Amino acid sequence: MELFSQILIISHVVAGSLTLISGLAAAFIGKKGGKLHRQVGQVFYWSMTWIFVSALLIISFVRFNFFLLIIAVFSYYMNFSGVRVLKLRHSLKPMWYDWAAAIITILFGLSLFGVGINIFVTRGTGQMIAYLCLFFGFFTAQTGALNLRGFLRVNRQERMWWWFAHMNSMCGALISSITAFLVQNGEIFNMPNNYSWSLWVLPAFVGIPLMSFWANKYRKQFKLGKYAVSQN
Repeated sequence: MELFSQILIISHVVAGSLTLISGLAAAFIGKKGGKLHRQVGQVFYWSMTWIFVSALLIISFVRFNFFLLIIAVFSYYMNFSGVRVLKLRHSLKPMWYDWAAAIITILFGLSLFGVGINIFVTRGTGQMIAYLCLFFGFFTAQTGALNLRGFLRVNRQERMWWWFAHMNSMCGALISSITAFLVQNGEIFNMPNNYSWSLWVLPAFVGIPLMSFWANKYRKQFKLGKYAVSQN
């Protein structure tokens, strides 16, 4: 069992490193939708898949951590939905597992939000973990809810809706990967304990404005016809 745990943890770390490298490469290197982008995107997707599977195994057989379980669900759902939307742009028909994945994500997010409220009630407002539960719980549930709303109006989306949905989901998965790296390696930053919470939220506070900037940039380019992209 000990050998199994070691192999599991090592493979989890290796996959985490691959997601970090391939995710940054997909975001900043090569043309979006080009061959290099698709290749590193595949590395990112399957690395994230193994992170999710290995996280579930670690939580089940090595040590249970409800908070990390929610983060694993959130990050993989972003990865999953980001790839699925590339299929939905053609069929415009969400499958049952698209609905199921979104609903499960909402339930997990609401559960984490509930844990945060419970900590506030039982331990007071001085527990930083409670704020993190509320923060990640809200965004996890919101992500699933936004996708459910998208399924209901898939035939009435804005032009290139799938592009923005794919970008937002995959960037969200990358932010989760960066967050995991910072938190797991927090000691190398010599961060005082009182500020260790910042490693959990810093990637989101930096990444979300960048996502908004890119989205506005591409909307302008699509509107002006300056960015050609394959519909295949």
